[in-house]
Amino acid sequence: MPVSTRGTDPESTDEYDDARRVALALRLVKLALGVVASALTVAKLLGAL
Repeated sequence: MPVSTRGTDPESTDEYDDARRVALALRLVKLALGVVASALTVAKLLGAL
């Protein structure tokens, strides 16, 4: 039966947490850029009307 070493090795846990934080930050940045792009598109459409 394989034994998880993540619980016994604090360094790998820290790296795992850092990777999750970076992934979450990138998702938030992508979301923010999407919102800004949508707002600019709406503003452009309203300006064209």
